[in-house]
Amino acid sequence: MFPFSEQYDEEKDRLLVLDACAGNKEALERLIRMHQRFIYNVALRLVRDPDDAADLTQEVLIKVLTKLDQFEHKSSFRTWLYRIVMNHFLTSQRRKMEKEIHSFDELGVAIDELHDDEDMSKEEQITYSRQIVDVRNKCMASTLLCLDREQRIVLILGAIFHLRSPVAAALLGISPENFRKQLSRAKQDLFQFMDNKCGLINPANRCRCYKKTKGFIKEGKVHASTGTFTPEVLETIGAIVGMKNHQLDLLMEGKYLQLFTEQPYEDTDAGDRLIGLLLLDKDIQGLFDLN
Repeated sequence: MFPFSEQYDEEKDRLLVLDACAGNKEALERLIRMHQRFIYNVALRLVRDPDDAADLTQEVLIKVLTKLDQFEHKSSFRTWLYRIVMNHFLTSQRRKMEKEIHSFDELGVAIDELHDDEDMSKEEQITYSRQIVDVRNKCMASTLLCLDREQRIVLILGAIFHLRSPVAAALLGISPENFRKQLSRAKQDLFQFMDNKCGLINPANRCRCYKKTKGFIKEGKVHASTGTFTPEVLETIGAIVGMKNHQLDLLMEGKYLQLFTEQPYEDTDAGDRLIGLLLLDKDIQGLFDLN
């Protein structure tokens, strides 16, 4: 579920790596399943588009699997794995949504102009409450794209998934002090934009999620009866990472970060598709001599 929880058992990883390198297909599949969901969810916050996130997850898992026999069991497998993941996320080519959203200024103009004249009655807001939340989540994801990729990863790890600075810094190859500075700067940029534009943060701002939702329904981008952009939310990021351990952060920054930690911790069929593709890949089968 969440490989950086206090309850996570790294010994399971170590044993699965040994068995996978010995050609055990079931062990390899279990190892992938233990990590692909978190990797996908970080990728989704990084690039916003589900298909691009799935592609990015597949790319990095292939890279990890081809290097699995290089893990020497002298350090944490978790750290070894996610150093590879984060380096790939930092250096891979920019994706579709990253090319469409360039800055807070451009996004601010779009927010001011897009469906600002629409309205919903109280009854409609209740009827379309799920759609409104989904549009809100998409808007929050778009704000992250206004940060450069390095800032985005730092904020995703430190503020959304609440990795401790020594842990997150180790994954990114920087000092904890540097990580904290970058995280503070990213929060400042993001929160300033939300203060100036988001009606949920500052009621004096014009933007309302239900107005945007009404416009998207008219455009056919959100289905009025069944449709949201994403599946039903089964779990949230906050529930997975144990937000009760971060009461001080919530007290100081909760009104901002809650909008991100309430977003779904996705569990789509993308994971099963990825695992199927990886285990059927001839190069992977040959590399592990799968039985």
